[in-house]
Amino acid sequence: MSDYKDIIIDHYKNPRNFGELDNADISMDEANASCGDMIQIQVKMGNGMIEEMRWRGVGCAISTAAASMLSEKIVGMNKADLEKFGEAGIIEMLGGEVNAGRMKCATLAYRGLLKIFNNE
Repeated sequence: MSDYKDIIIDHYKNPRNFGELDNADISMDEANASCGDMIQIQVKMGNGMIEEMRWRGVGCAISTAAASMLSEKIVGMNKADLEKFGEAGIIEMLGGEVNAGRMKCATLAYRGLLKIFNNE
C-alpha cells in the first residue's frame, strides 16, 4: 500500500496534464459539494474518443491524484471504454482502497468525463 500512497502523493504534488487545453472541443465543470473540491476538464475529441485531456481545479490529494492519473489513462477511450473502466477502475488505479467518505473525491474527474460524453 505504501507504494500507492507514494504514487498518489507524486500525482498530487506534480499533477499530469494540469492546465488549459487550447482549442478544446468540450469543457465541463464538476464540483464535490460535500468537501469543496472543484475541477474543470477540457478535452479534444476525435471519432468519439478522447484524444487529449487537460484539467484545472482545487481539491484534496485524492481528487487531484485521481484527475492526474485519469488524464493519462483515458486517452483513446470512448464512452463505452470509460463506463467499463468505472468506479472500480478508479479504485484500482488509486491502489485498491478508497474509504466510502472519499469516493466522491476519487471519482470527481470521472464524473466530469461522463458528463462530457453525455453532452457531446
